[in-house]
Amino acid sequence: MKTPFQPIHVLALCFVAVSALAVASVPSAYAADAAKPDVLVFSNGDTLTGKLDHESDGTVFFKSDNAGTMQVKWDKLKSLHTATPFAVIENGVDLRRHDLDHVPTGPLAIEGNTLTVDTTAGAQQIPVKNIAYIVDEATFEKNILRGQGLLQGITGTVAAGISTVNSTQNSQSVNTSVILARVDPAVTWLPPSGRTLLNFNSNYGKVTQPNTPTVKTNIVHGELEQDEYFSQRFYLLEQAVFDHNFSQGLDLQQLYGLGVGYTAIKSPVQQLDVKGVVDYTRQDFSAVPPAPATSTDIIGSSFGDSYIRKFTPKIVLTEVAAFNPAWNHPSDYSANASVGLAITAYKNFGFSVGLIDTYLNNPPVGFKGNSVQFNTGLTFAISH
Repeated sequence: MKTPFQPIHVLALCFVAVSALAVASVPSAYAADAAKPDVLVFSNGDTLTGKLDHESDGTVFFKSDNAGTMQVKWDKLKSLHTATPFAVIENGVDLRRHDLDHVPTGPLAIEGNTLTVDTTAGAQQIPVKNIAYIVDEATFEKNILRGQGLLQGITGTVAAGISTVNSTQNSQSVNTSVILARVDPAVTWLPPSGRTLLNFNSNYGKVTQPNTPTVKTNIVHGELEQDEYFSQRFYLLEQAVFDHNFSQGLDLQQLYGLGVGYTAIKSPVQQLDVKGVVDYTRQDFSAVPPAPATSTDIIGSSFGDSYIRKFTPKIVLTEVAAFNPAWNHPSDYSANASVGLAITAYKNFGFSVGLIDTYLNNPPVGFKGNSVQFNTGLTFAISH
């Protein structure tokens, strides 16, 4: 016997259908909001549609399909309305303590000198002059709540060049370079916590000719530094440096140091750091018959700087220099300096030129104290 189709069954089916439509409509509503353009109106009345990227230090970064990314100062902006939520970070808010109660999040409406955040608790108004950063909600939550992954925040370049000649003289030369920096956190609107710096370069070459001794070049430099910030600009640092230079008779130089650093200049286009380190250095020199191999233990210091300048996002200049006095052997001081220019030409690929000068005041007899390298090669830019 068939079971009668009772009204309760009809109501249940209707409930399921309505629930399914309601659930399906939620992501579509968010998608619709995300698809809506943000609208920026300049003080002269011109209107631009696109997407707000972020705001930093009084400059609004706005992406438009027609105009690209534009930078607009507060005084050039009449109004701005966003369809998607943003986090507004005011001056003086300490995000290191996750002081999230003072970071309103929601769609924005800026009219003149006042910003209104449409939060879940209601509208909140903030004077524009009190705003330090504006960041989209997804980026804010990713960096505040989930933290930074091991491979995130890495920037730098990898470069390599080669030269070969086959004639009466046969010569080959290979140079490599790896310059990497990992900053934690990787965003500028959070106070710095730590930074890891890796610098490696090598230059190997030889020239051969019948009935003539082979002339060889073999230079290797590796440097690792870990910085731990205790304020926005001051940090403690640990450093390890390794050098081999056949041209100076240096088998191996090992330097281990502890020190402090200070970021003297910091802006979106340039940064200058100055550092002071107390270190221990071990130098092992090659044997030069009839003289045997020698070794020296040095207690000294290192005073230097590092500078980076972004002329454009694709043209970057770097400079590093240090002077290393030796306190227990005053004549065994050393110095080094390097400058390089990396140019990205296509996607992440480009080329670089660089000059490296190292000086030892105590090389073995028969070796020059100064070693100068000029390198050029193809580069690959890294950014995670």
